[in-house]
Amino acid sequence: MRFTLETGYGQPTAIPAASPYHTIRYEITRRRPATTAVHRRRLPGLDEGLHALGLLTPEESQAFFALARTLDAARLPSAVAAVPKAGAITWRCDVLLDGKQASFVVTDPENQRDRRYAKLFDAVRRTVLEHAGELPFRNVFFPSKDRGWLNIECVPAAAVTIDGFDTKLETPIYSYDIAAGTHALVLKTADGRYERTFEVRVEPLGTTTLRIDLR
Repeated sequence: MRFTLETGYGQPTAIPAASPYHTIRYEITRRRPATTAVHRRRLPGLDEGLHALGLLTPEESQAFFALARTLDAARLPSAVAAVPKAGAITWRCDVLLDGKQASFVVTDPENQRDRRYAKLFDAVRRTVLEHAGELPFRNVFFPSKDRGWLNIECVPAAAVTIDGFDTKLETPIYSYDIAAGTHALVLKTADGRYERTFEVRVEPLGTTTLRIDLR
C-alpha cells in the first residue's frame, strides 16, 4: 500500500510560486514487514535532491491506512481550481490501497469544501514529517565560496547540536547548509543513553558526509 503527495513548479506560471522548490514529495509505503515515510525536495539547478526517510511502527501504519480507508481516499475525485489563488499549491496524490490504484489532483487541499482532502493531506504530511523530519533549505541561487553542506547518518537516530546550537533536527539529515571550516558536532539519542562529540571540517562548496555508529 502506498500514498504519494507531490507538487512541482517545473512549468511557468502567471502567479508567484508558493515555494522555492521545484518539487516537494511526501510518501508513505507499506511493504511487509516495514512501512516507510519518505520526504523529498528538489531545487531548480540542484542535481542531488534533498531527502530523508523514517520508519513507522506497525501500530502507526495500521492507524494511518485505517484513516485513509475512512476518508475513502482511493475514490476521491480531482478538485483543481481553474484560476488558482496566489500562493495556492496544486498537489497530485497517487494511491494504492487494498489493491485499488487511483490518482487525483487537488488545489489548496486545506481550503477545499470537501474536508476529506484537508484531513488526508494533513495525515500524510504530518506522518512523514514526524518520522522523516524537515529538510533544511539549501541555497543554490546565490552560492557562496565560504559555505558547505553536511550529511549525517547514525545508528541509533540522534539529535544534532552544532557549535552549541540545537538544530532541532534528528538524523539522518542531508545537505545541511553551514559555514565552511571546523565545527563541534554533538549527537545525542532521545533516551540520553548515547552521546558523542565530534570535530568535523566542511570544505567551501563541498559536502561532508558522516556515517556514525553511536553504540
